[in-house]
Parts: sequence; C-alpha cells; structure tokens
Amino acid sequence: TNCGICPKLPEGVNCAIMYPVYRITCNICKQQYVGESSRSLHDRLTEHLRYATHPETTSNRDEAMAVHHRQYHNGVTPNLSFELLITESNTILRKVYEAYYIFNEKPEINDKEECKLLQRYLVN
Repeated sequence: TNCGICPKLPEGVNCAIMYPVYRITCNICKQQYVGESSRSLHDRLTEHLRYATHPETTSNRDEAMAVHHRQYHNGVTPNLSFELLITESNTILRKVYEAYYIFNEKPEINDKEECKLLQRYLVN
C-alpha cells in the first residue's frame, strides 16, 4: 500500500475507520497530542502529518503539530506514530472522550486554549 498513515499505526488498525479519538506521539522527543475527528482516521492524521512536515505554510502555522515542529524540530523530518484510542460516532461523547484523555494524560503538544475550550464545553 502507498498509505503514509497505515505504517505509523499499530498492526491491525484500519486507517479508514471513522469517528476516531487518537493519540499522536512525536518519536523525536516523545511528546504527545490527543485529538478527535468526525472524519476518517486517515484524513485527520494526514493533516497532522502535513502540519508537521510543512510548519511554515501560512495555513498550517497555528496548528498544534506545526507549532511543535517549528519550536522543537525545525528543519527535521517528522517522525510520528499514531494510536487509535476509541471510536465514537456521537459527537458529544467523542468530545468527552477526547477531553478525558487530555485531562488525564496532559499531552504536551495540545494547545492550552483547546483544553480550556473543552473544559468549558464539559462544564456548561
């Protein structure tokens, strides 16, 4: 397969799966990011890989993975691995799962404003 995502996933995980909550690990520094999507795991992780590969592109600059790569690994080819944590088609539950992982694991790459937004979302 020519898929750039499948080789970075644990064996047996299908990158076409929908509604993922996922973890990305930067294998250079071991920092992590947790996210969720209503789209396929492949589509969302491809975006994150693009942000890390091209952190200076105007449309990518503010994305957490671009900020991380620009600050810590500027000019270095990204070395990321991906993990599927859970799938959930219900948007509210998926966001709750994402918040659960973020608050419990405190992934360093996640934007702190994103964490505040999730906290407001859960409290209200």
